[in-house]
Amino acid sequence: MSLSFRQLEVVRAVSRHGSVIGAASALGISQPAVSMMLRDCTRAAGFPLFLRKQGRLQPTMETSALMTDLDRIFDGVERVGRMLEDMRDTKVGSIQIAATPTLAENLLPTAVAAFKQSRPHVQITIHTMDNISVVNSVIDEHVDFGLVLSPLSHFDAQLFELCSAELICVVHPDNPLATRSQVTPKDLESYPLISFSRSLPLGVLVEKTFRDAGVPRRITLEVNQSSVACALARAGAGVAIVDPFWLMDNRDHGLVRLKVRPRTEVVAQVLVPKNTTLSRPTRIMISALRKAAKSAKV
Repeated sequence: MSLSFRQLEVVRAVSRHGSVIGAASALGISQPAVSMMLRDCTRAAGFPLFLRKQGRLQPTMETSALMTDLDRIFDGVERVGRMLEDMRDTKVGSIQIAATPTLAENLLPTAVAAFKQSRPHVQITIHTMDNISVVNSVIDEHVDFGLVLSPLSHFDAQLFELCSAELICVVHPDNPLATRSQVTPKDLESYPLISFSRSLPLGVLVEKTFRDAGVPRRITLEVNQSSVACALARAGAGVAIVDPFWLMDNRDHGLVRLKVRPRTEVVAQVLVPKNTTLSRPTRIMISALRKAAKSAKV
């Protein structure tokens, strides 16, 4: 006949405290209840578990041999209890995020740092990829959520706006346009244009800006990331219209930023699976992103 978990708990408590009174106090039960369970444990074990010496209950050799394993069992139970408590308080777990490089490098770090201050044991994995790959990762539920830029074509997921800003033009400080505060597509006609493919959201937006101005968009250097477009503009290879999130920090990027007219808005958005319930850590992470976006200067 095996002992129940509660009976093992009583044996361990009596071994530790050397008395029924001490065990009862530690377990928060009555002394008669401890005495009765101790008798049941002895009967179930088939040999004496304790001997009374000098007014205290001393574990027999057999019971002493059990104590190492009992301590290991109860330490494990306590760890599980602490883990459950941490899970309830969202202090442990994992979050998988897919994000475009611009948002992964500029908006996400602030939110992650704030999140980690109160939940350092939650593991966060960030996958950087283009917009289309982010969408696919979210739809296929390979990640908990994604960070994308608008516009997006129809897909089977949910979108939540984080923040929006206007497309900007970046030029080398020595470029003749650098003295201006704003430019139009017409102003850019005589300069090599660094831009994005129509298959990318930014390419769609830049194309719309030129179309609304009645100016054909002639791409000299095609890129798929704002960071590369900025690097080329900084090297003097041309002018670029990019999303402003890449330049949202206060660093000197070696570029002059110009407003683009007509105004074209680009939106940073959270993309989540349509029919999946988000974990509590994920919801808190998205909340941290909203706060970071609200305070972001773009």
